[in-house]
Amino acid sequence: MTSDARHERRLREIEQRRQHHERAGQQAVQRQQQLRALGFLGVIVAVLAIGGYLAFGSFFNRPSAAIGTIDVQSSMAGFTPSTITVTAGTVATLNWWTDDAAMHMTGGVHTMISPELGMNEQLPAESRRMITWQVPDKPGTYDVWCDSCCGGKDAPQMHGKIVILPNNA
Repeated sequence: MTSDARHERRLREIEQRRQHHERAGQQAVQRQQQLRALGFLGVIVAVLAIGGYLAFGSFFNRPSAAIGTIDVQSSMAGFTPSTITVTAGTVATLNWWTDDAAMHMTGGVHTMISPELGMNEQLPAESRRMITWQVPDKPGTYDVWCDSCCGGKDAPQMHGKIVILPNNA
């Protein structure tokens, strides 16, 4: 083999190694970009999960109502559920609760008011109570609101409805 042939072979080997190193470097950069994208996606998922828990955490930790009671939450967003359905002439039991802190509420309480239904109840901050209520015999849809905070009666988010169905017994 001549020295020119050896030289040519050596140049090819050097070029092959250079291409191999270049491909390996490109693959390393691609892996790094993929890891960064996965890390960024992980951060996004974590932020959304934490935000969701902070926004809706009170729904995950709801105290359970006894059988036959109606579970009602008061919060700065209003009543949940926003519509309570009962039957005329019956006795309804509401498991009423809130996780709101006193500093967010006027007088440290939420209220549930409906003059048409003779309802004027108060719920201290971060508490719950059972309300036993004699449902009137008058079917219809009645407004109920929290008058102690969040804009009071004029605040649209602090309103709910009590629907009284006819008693067909």
